[in-house]
Amino acid sequence: MKYKYLDDVAIADIAFRAEGKNLNELFETAALATEDTMIDTKTIKHTLVKEIEVEEEDIEHLLFKFLSELVYLKDAELLFFSKFEVNINGNKLKAKLFGDKLNDDMIFKNDIKAITMHMLKVEKKEKYYATIVLDI
Repeated sequence: MKYKYLDDVAIADIAFRAEGKNLNELFETAALATEDTMIDTKTIKHTLVKEIEVEEEDIEHLLFKFLSELVYLKDAELLFFSKFEVNINGNKLKAKLFGDKLNDDMIFKNDIKAITMHMLKVEKKEKYYATIVLDI
């Protein structure tokens, strides 16, 4: 049997780079980029607030776990968010997520299957930057 990989036919990842003046803003920006990859965030009304807490060993894993929680909430509860209030203290994160349950007014874009650790990086220069790859 012969076969050939068709790299230019199926692209399974979307990558983005987020920035923020501090870690809280960086995580908020990364969360918005993640949500906006899945749904037009301008179509989300803030009818509910969800509070989450995440703890991890380092900042990259904290970002991974936080964004993974957004994907989980999409899969398990059909929740989407467009505003975030993040508070990072050491290796702990508390966040308020403002959004709504999936409805006919929302414009769906892509289904994110997972956040990946591939190329995930948080760095501090004049601002904080993060590179994230999403598996779609």
